[in-house]
Amino acid sequence: MDKVYKLTGWYEGEEGAILVNEQGFCLSAIVARMQMMDTDFGHTDMELELELPSGVVKDINPLVGRMVQP
Repeated sequence: MDKVYKLTGWYEGEEGAILVNEQGFCLSAIVARMQMMDTDFGHTDMELELELPSGVVKDINPLVGRMVQP
């Protein structure tokens, strides 16, 4: 069984809140994919949670903010 991470929540875009519901095998791949879709991702107001393969849910706003820093 594959270990899938689920990123859910929202971030602020030019037109308002943009919902996030993405899955992947690692957080860095999910964040990279989100940044490719929208360069604002991670640089605006956001409320994001990551569901780990174990089912534990964590608030990851600060972590995503650090991951997208140049």
